[in-house]
Amino acid sequence: MQGNKEQEKLDKYRAILRKNHTVYGKVQDCSKENILDSRIESVLGPALNSFILWVLKEAERKQIKKLYFLARDGYFMYRCALLYCEKWHLPIECRYLSCSRYSLRIPSFHMNMEDALEYICRGGIDVNLDKILNRGGLEEREKKHVLKEVFKGRDAEESIPYAELTSVREKLENCNFFMECVARHSREAYPFLKGYLEQEGLLDKEKSALVDSGWVGSMQKTLNMVLNKLGREETLTGYYWGLYELPEDVNREEYFCYYFSPEKGLREKVYFSNCLFEAIFSAPHGMTMSYRRTEKAYEPCYAVIPAERQRFMQRLESGLLAFTGNTIKEIKNIEEIDCVKYRDTIKKIFRLFMGYPTEEEGEIFGKLEFSDDVLDEKQQEVAAELNEAELCANHVWNKALVMLGFRNMYVKESAWYEGSVARFGKRRGYHLFMYRLYKYLLYIRKNYYYRKTRRKK
Repeated sequence: MQGNKEQEKLDKYRAILRKNHTVYGKVQDCSKENILDSRIESVLGPALNSFILWVLKEAERKQIKKLYFLARDGYFMYRCALLYCEKWHLPIECRYLSCSRYSLRIPSFHMNMEDALEYICRGGIDVNLDKILNRGGLEEREKKHVLKEVFKGRDAEESIPYAELTSVREKLENCNFFMECVARHSREAYPFLKGYLEQEGLLDKEKSALVDSGWVGSMQKTLNMVLNKLGREETLTGYYWGLYELPEDVNREEYFCYYFSPEKGLREKVYFSNCLFEAIFSAPHGMTMSYRRTEKAYEPCYAVIPAERQRFMQRLESGLLAFTGNTIKEIKNIEEIDCVKYRDTIKKIFRLFMGYPTEEEGEIFGKLEFSDDVLDEKQQEVAAELNEAELCANHVWNKALVMLGFRNMYVKESAWYEGSVARFGKRRGYHLFMYRLYKYLLYIRKNYYYRKTRRKK
């Protein structure tokens, strides 16, 4: 039975891909042993290549000379782009910039403490005081002091309801010790970030842009703030898979979106999982934690990556590069690519893959480890195993009441709810419908507040 369902799903992918000769290739026969390979050819490879072809066409049109692919989401993008630039002799230099929200934010916090607090106290999955204090770069003894003095010994691992985060921020803002610790650690880390960015050519006068998965565009704002202080005159623009929102006080015209934008793409957002995207399109190395100075150069300091995770990424890299190599053979030049048609194909593919996963897809990709926080600590499976009651707790009305503060209860969340439903295997249609209603309301609300905020400016 599972084999039949898997074959039916592959046939659906094939039917969509067949309409676009650029991305259609031979999809391997279905079996549990090669489901990853089949998804590389039918889903992941086409998606990655569609985005990179769009980026390269746009960069060439705007005469961008350097593209900086941000770690880690940009790793496969970078490897793929190198092949195209070499094949077509494009006048674009592709570079891989080892960075993370953490490695950029910590050194820059002291430049704008208001923004620092906003970032430190943002929401997420299972946010607690330990995560919040880690975002500020505090050492263990400093964390203990803040917990004792400000939060009266409250359990650092206790989840904080979304509605309570504003109160947490106010308490931290009024704690001189906390604010001084954040500023001090920031100033200590700044010279190493400065040296690394200078070394990577970000102070050169060539027209440059960033490439990343996206979501909120905060790294572009942070980099521009730091580079402006270092003397860079031209602002970095950015090319993103998608953006849900934008930071305050940025120029909208410097952010370019492929799949969805803050203003458009409601349906695409509902049937998309940015957490699953990050779990798949990552890198075979750990998160960038900081930078150090060696005798020869500035180097990024990576966190340790589990061996199993590294092997998966290496296998995925091999498959994606092979797919890219085969795709390049089918394309004579970049001008013949219809990026709009290609993107429409990927939207249909991703809607099936992320929005209606099979049980096997839920098991294989849902077990990938993921963390939505700035540090990769306390990883969880991207599609958490939820029981019937936990799935129902994520339905539209309960989630809305909890988020608005009208209902005080803990909701066990899944970074890829649709994958959790597939793994559970019962009442799929009902659970997906109720959660999808929640996502529609969530993104309609986000869009409303985004437009309202932008109009005020």
